[in-house]
Amino acid sequence: METFNLYREAKDQYEKLIPEKNDGLVLISLYAKYKDKEFTEENIVAIINKVFKDQGNESSRTEYNRNNNIILRLQESFLWRNETKRTYQFKKYGLELCQNIEKRLIEKYNPAKIKRFFDELFHSLTKNIEENNDFNLWIEDHFDIRMPELISQIEILDQQVNESVSEFKTNIKSEDDNIINLLNEIQIRLEIIKEQAFELKNAFQISYDIDELLTSILERNEGYNFIKNIQKVQNFHDSSRNQLEQVSKRIEKIKPRIREFIYDFNKKDFDRKTNKFINHLLDKSFIKREGNSKRIQLPNNLSEFKIKSVEILPKFNVLTIREISPKLAIDVVKRQIDVVKRKELVEKTLKWKHDKERIMTWTDIAFQELEESGSLDFAPLFFRIIDKDTIIIAVKTAHNILRKCTRNKQKYKIEIKPNLVNHSEKKGIALWQMKIQKK
Repeated sequence: METFNLYREAKDQYEKLIPEKNDGLVLISLYAKYKDKEFTEENIVAIINKVFKDQGNESSRTEYNRNNNIILRLQESFLWRNETKRTYQFKKYGLELCQNIEKRLIEKYNPAKIKRFFDELFHSLTKNIEENNDFNLWIEDHFDIRMPELISQIEILDQQVNESVSEFKTNIKSEDDNIINLLNEIQIRLEIIKEQAFELKNAFQISYDIDELLTSILERNEGYNFIKNIQKVQNFHDSSRNQLEQVSKRIEKIKPRIREFIYDFNKKDFDRKTNKFINHLLDKSFIKREGNSKRIQLPNNLSEFKIKSVEILPKFNVLTIREISPKLAIDVVKRQIDVVKRKELVEKTLKWKHDKERIMTWTDIAFQELEESGSLDFAPLFFRIIDKDTIIIAVKTAHNILRKCTRNKQKYKIEIKPNLVNHSEKKGIALWQMKIQKK
């Protein structure tokens, strides 16, 4: 026996099973008005005219043929015609199609209903196990009946997310001034859907308890007879929980994009309003001259301000030819070394260095004697310096010693008496009596 191929079978019957939009709207409109009751051809024509008017195709020169063709197409799969009574009625397939569409559009999210269904499944399965009844009958009598409703609830949530995404895509292209409020409404709606998905996920928690009961059935000897149906229930639970998780993840991905768009929109809107405000000011303002300056007089008695150009005005500079012409060559001055002068400087420097070293040497000798004996009679040392060096070194040494002692008054005491002390050989050199004591 050849396996049934749905695609191959459907592609030849598609127009008969699934009506085109206008035919479908006529069919739904007939169902909404008459349900499973009978109606006449005039009723159908009235519905067709109403639908085409609503679709913007109010009149047609071939209206009669159009109506007949539609009625003939609907009779192929959706409507019965009673030749005796000249009336029409829905076929079973047409009625179920419209009922499913109606149910799909009417059905609302209802987690309490889902929890009630799961509670019923759990208790009926528990009773089924306790009474050792056939598990396959539980599948048929309870699970298969509830499963479409459970699937439908998840699809409702997913559809709500799809509608929010579609609305978001439409709104971001809109020039409506109220777009921010519309986007905020979408954001709030997504948050509600996320909470609903969480509630539905909680309602599905009891599915874990049902899975445990199914595991206990598998542990029984006859469990192998129910493996197929047990897998069917467990796969449904796994798939449902995964779908609920996907709904929440989709919402988490969409919300940042909405917030990002709102941020960009507000930024652009601020720039747009700023430009509009500036343009308004410029349109309503005028320039008022006060002496050599100009001022902008703003509307509505706003404070005026001085005009300052943001552009750098060109400045005219006059350059002479001499400033930009090439410079004439300048002769390099040849320098000559003054050997005599350099020799004098070297000798002077060496003498200064020698005197400095001698002054330091005599200063060290003076303080060394002061530290050893506790006092220093400066006159003999002064004459000794003159004998071995010069009077200049002796004087500078005296200044150096006095300066250091003065800086350290707490350590040294200087006593000077106006009694002249003469050099023993050089009669013209005399010095006041000066004594330094260590405290």
